[in-house]
Amino acid sequence: MKLLKCIVLLMALILVLNSCSKEHDNSVSEDHHSTFVLVHGAWQASFVWDKVKKALEDEGNTVVLVELLGHGNDHTPVSEITFDKYVKQVTNVIDSLNTPVVLVGHSLGGAIVTQAACKVPQKIAKLVYVAGFIPKSGNSVFEYSAMDSETLIPSALGFSADGSTVTIANPEENMREIFCKDGSVEDINLLVEKLRPEPVVAAGTPLDYSSDTYSAIANKYFIYTTEDKAISYPFQQQMVSEAHITNTYEIQAGHSPFLSRPTELVAILNKITKQ
Repeated sequence: MKLLKCIVLLMALILVLNSCSKEHDNSVSEDHHSTFVLVHGAWQASFVWDKVKKALEDEGNTVVLVELLGHGNDHTPVSEITFDKYVKQVTNVIDSLNTPVVLVGHSLGGAIVTQAACKVPQKIAKLVYVAGFIPKSGNSVFEYSAMDSETLIPSALGFSADGSTVTIANPEENMREIFCKDGSVEDINLLVEKLRPEPVVAAGTPLDYSSDTYSAIANKYFIYTTEDKAISYPFQQQMVSEAHITNTYEIQAGHSPFLSRPTELVAILNKITKQ
């Protein structure tokens, strides 16, 4: 009888231990899920992240896309758009989330996430640039773009009569050649269809952030796009060196890897979140 009681107690103990082990495994799995905030660049909108968003969410992550004022489906008047309002859009999203975020910026979005991260550094788990601008405080995106001797963007610009907006001339050709040469016909058609004039003021506004705060953000990453004609690979390397970012990856792609190489981009983002 005593032996039977011992066997029953032993079996109960094994069941409890197995249950605890499973609960622990589930918690470890959940810990790998991240919250992403993705910020697009100029002449694009949040739709460019759709492939990446779906893939990340299919893996259990939370993904929030920021639609910058005057882009995509937002029709804020150009006169009401500023760089600081872009930054505020991003920090408002971050503040609304109850967890540190993986903040990702592409192209012009790189400048925006740079300043936004310095506003809420304690809420940034990772700061990631995908071919993103990283102007030093006191410099604008326009100034940095002018430093890039290999970019093809200047030859494709068309300004409005009042100078408040700038678009990409001959978009059928230039959106392919400059922004997504390695993309599918569908990708390029989407960029052309969704193209809207870009407000000039934001890209012309010097950034204003604490260099010390930026330096203190330890988890910074840069994803190079080695075939880029909008922000050349050498200039991306120059910005990374100036920003002292040592964690880098690269994709053999043009300026829009979220369209042309979404699987590769998601794989890199997954690696980053696990570091």
